[in-house]
Amino acid sequence: MVVAFAALVMLNGCIVSDTKLNDKVTQSIVEYEQQQGNTLEVTDLKLEKAEGKNYKGVLTGKLNGEDAVFDVTVDDSGKEFDIDWEQRK
Repeated sequence: MVVAFAALVMLNGCIVSDTKLNDKVTQSIVEYEQQQGNTLEVTDLKLEKAEGKNYKGVLTGKLNGEDAVFDVTVDDSGKEFDIDWEQRK
């Protein structure tokens, strides 16, 4: 029972940190696009762990009212996230 509880606590910890990561990445991309004079409404962001503390994923939404899909990479190895994204054409 203790092992099951420990596993549940660890699982909940991962879910919270994944949610926080998604929120920070989404917020950073939206803020950058706003600084560029664009409006980005995010519908979904799916990140999957790649190597080490790196993540890859796909962000979907509307950029200036048009449907848009972005390939996203995140490097979480430093104090701050290094986030790169590129719109699919």
